[in-house]
Amino acid sequence: MKNAVLTGALLLALLGVARAADYVEYSYQDWGAYFSELLRSVDVACFVLLTILVVAVGMAIDVFYGVRISKMIPESFLLEVQEEMTAGEYEKALEICRESDCLAGQVFAAALAKSDFSFDRMQNAMRAEAAVLGMVWRQLVGQLRLTALAGGIVGILGALANLLRLVSHLQGRPNVGMALAASFEMRSLLYGLFGSLFLGALIVGVSLFGYYIAKAKLERILLECDRLGEAILDPFRPLPVMEE
Repeated sequence: MKNAVLTGALLLALLGVARAADYVEYSYQDWGAYFSELLRSVDVACFVLLTILVVAVGMAIDVFYGVRISKMIPESFLLEVQEEMTAGEYEKALEICRESDCLAGQVFAAALAKSDFSFDRMQNAMRAEAAVLGMVWRQLVGQLRLTALAGGIVGILGALANLLRLVSHLQGRPNVGMALAASFEMRSLLYGLFGSLFLGALIVGVSLFGYYIAKAKLERILLECDRLGEAILDPFRPLPVMEE
C-alpha cells in the first residue's frame, strides 16, 4: 500500500513537472521574439495613434520654439526702438517695427502708425492689434488640445475594438492563459488592446503638458508686451491738467 502511494505520488509529480516544462517551453519567449510579435501586432488603431503621436510631438516642438520671449520680444529689437524713441525719431522707430516680424514689432507698429492722431487712438490701435495676435497665438497653442482629444478617442476606440474581438475569440477555449499561449492571434489582440490604451494616454499626456506650459508662457509674454507698449506710448501721453 505504501509503495503504491509512493508510486502514485511519483507519477503525479512527474506529470506535473512535464506539464510545467511544456508550459514553460511553450510560453517563454526571449525579448527578440517578444518585440517581433509586438511589431507584427501593430493594427490600424496603433498605426493611427503613432501618427498622431508624431504630429503631437512635432506641434509641441514648433509651439515651444515660437512661444519664446527672445523670439516674440527680441532684446536687440527692443533696444533699437527705445533708442529711437528716446531721440524723438518716431518715424525711424516705426520703420524698425514694420521691418521686424516679431510680436512686439507688430503691436508697436500698430500704435506708432497712428502717431498723427490722439493718444487714445494710438492706445486703442495697439490693444486691438495685441488682442488679434494674442487670439492667433492662442489658437495655435490650442491645437495641442485637439491632438490630445484625437489621441484619447482613437485610443479608447482601438482598445474597445480589440477587446470585443478578444472576447469573441475566447469562445470554446479552455481558459484564457492557454488560449493566449497557443494563439499568436489572441496575443496580437491583447497587444493591440494595451497598445491602444498606452499610446492614447501618452498622446494625451504629451499634448496637454505642452499645451499648459506653452499657454502659461504665452500669457506672460502678452502681458510683458502690453507693459512695454504702454512704455513706448509715454512720449505721446497727454500731460495731466493742472488744477488752479
